[in-house]
Amino acid sequence: MTTTLKDPINTLAGMPFLDDKFDFGQLLAAVAAVRHVRSNERGLNGVTEVQAGAWLDPGRALLLQDDPDPLLPGLALSRDRQTDIDEVLGGLVETLPAWRPLVRLPVRFLLLDTNDGAISASCRDWPQHVLLAPVAFANCRELREQVTHELCHQWLYMIQEVWRLAREGAEQLVLPSGTADRTPSEVLGAAHVAAALVRLHRIDSAGADLQATDDHIRYLVDYGRGCLSLLDGIDDDLTDAGRALAQRLKEAL
Repeated sequence: MTTTLKDPINTLAGMPFLDDKFDFGQLLAAVAAVRHVRSNERGLNGVTEVQAGAWLDPGRALLLQDDPDPLLPGLALSRDRQTDIDEVLGGLVETLPAWRPLVRLPVRFLLLDTNDGAISASCRDWPQHVLLAPVAFANCRELREQVTHELCHQWLYMIQEVWRLAREGAEQLVLPSGTADRTPSEVLGAAHVAAALVRLHRIDSAGADLQATDDHIRYLVDYGRGCLSLLDGIDDDLTDAGRALAQRLKEAL
């Protein structure tokens, strides 16, 4: 979708998880409107313009994808695991109260049902759905990191529903981790996760192994900067919106 809005940084007063004045309400309203238009284009009647916010429901959002019944490699969570997630979300709000509306985004968490080594997963084809492998529940710190990671992706996916971040046919890139065939938008997403986790760890160091935390922060900063350096080499493949996000991430890292 094309938009007459300014770039997302100016329109939304920053980025989710990085800027406490981020205008989450404006983004949610824009996403609901975009989804409502798409629903009409697909002949999905039953939701009026006044009720457009209903498209922020994870299950309803899936109906708008190219595959009307996408196969998610996930299983329902046990009550104990859902409780663990709820406790992590509550803990994030206690640490960073400004994140409250971000962690309250309607998201359906599922148990990742694959053996490919992934700890967590999400993608734009599964709006507001997050898959967590059993290993993600190994301890509270790991679960908190994975939940934060995937919530960052969910909010960036929503930004992408309103703004295009990279041009069609943009060069595919290899992340600093070695993961290949990533789009510039996915590289921006990786840097966003790194920046958000850096902020979280810098604030929430109580009771932590400070040396381990410092080492992890340095790793995240280096990883995020490595992602952004990849984008410096393909600046023409980013849209104005993509470049605005990249600049904000450079400031954060």
